[in-house]
Amino acid sequence: MENTFTLPKKVILVQPVRRKGNWIPTGHEADFLFKHSYFSIVVPKLQNGELKDPLTEEERTYFESQKGGLALKSGDLSIYKKENNYWNKFKVKLDKNTLKLDLSNPIDYIRYKVLLSNSDIVAPSLNEKFKKGTYKYVLAEEGSMDQEFVKSANSKKEAYKAFGKMDSSPEKMKDFLGVYYTLKPGGKSIPLNAKQDFLIAEIEKIIESDLGTFIEIVKDKDYDVKVMINKALRAKALERDKTTYRTPEGITIGETLKQAIAYLTNPINSEEYIKIQSRIDNSKV
Repeated sequence: MENTFTLPKKVILVQPVRRKGNWIPTGHEADFLFKHSYFSIVVPKLQNGELKDPLTEEERTYFESQKGGLALKSGDLSIYKKENNYWNKFKVKLDKNTLKLDLSNPIDYIRYKVLLSNSDIVAPSLNEKFKKGTYKYVLAEEGSMDQEFVKSANSKKEAYKAFGKMDSSPEKMKDFLGVYYTLKPGGKSIPLNAKQDFLIAEIEKIIESDLGTFIEIVKDKDYDVKVMINKALRAKALERDKTTYRTPEGITIGETLKQAIAYLTNPINSEEYIKIQSRIDNSKV
């Protein structure tokens, strides 16, 4: 079968995945790696101890031919080669700076494939860079960073527009924070007497550090009923035992939050809904 692989005309940027934290400021020398530190990325091994093949059969055939431009002959790129195994010596050095790979260059393409084969260390795209806590680097096609910046700017613009509808109302801000902190393990509670400046600062911190969740909450079609449930819990109009929601009379309205929402939005249960809302209104929450 004739080899159909050709080197793509594409540039990939290998960038550090920097996660926001409270103890090291962004841009500090230690926010990713110290100045002279680096990672040496090699072809990983499978559970059986064999090397993970970074190339497809078509790619390997190409690089072992004259077209590949690497002066390699058939079999030189086999992961099973016993002596002078090419992959045992091949390393990609990565530090805190961006590495630029021109995939039309044979060695850069092989570097790219070795990085891709390290699926626990290297994220294959910008959309996936936070999907694993083990990711140290991300592969981004040149130009995609600009698209990502625009997307982030648009999301932040959308977030502040939504924030503008609540920042003059301490009650609305408490409602939002109540829903937000129920989604976060170990989420804190907001004091009933919290001042407006405190509430604004809390939400601004969320927009800066957890923009995706902020957008997800304010666009949630069930946002209002989630606010109601949160208020009902504070007013003792509902009780929660682990994930189960009950009325003070012991009526279970849901084994999960999703079921509780379905119960309260079902017109059949309007009488119970009105009773819960009345208890909220008569409380001080």
